[in-house]
Amino acid sequence: MRAGMDYYAHARDTRMLLERLARTQPTTLACMHGSSWRGDGEKLLLALADTLER
Repeated sequence: MRAGMDYYAHARDTRMLLERLARTQPTTLACMHGSSWRGDGEKLLLALADTLER
């Protein structure tokens, strides 16, 4: 169901902001009402930045 929805930011500086967050090398990401995620947050944020550019 979510594949058809596009609810992420697509501002000109979105990639820069995600890269800036990735440089903090987070180990836990918690986004609003969803589950939290533990692991390589830097890698995950950079993958999100790549996906948003498509």
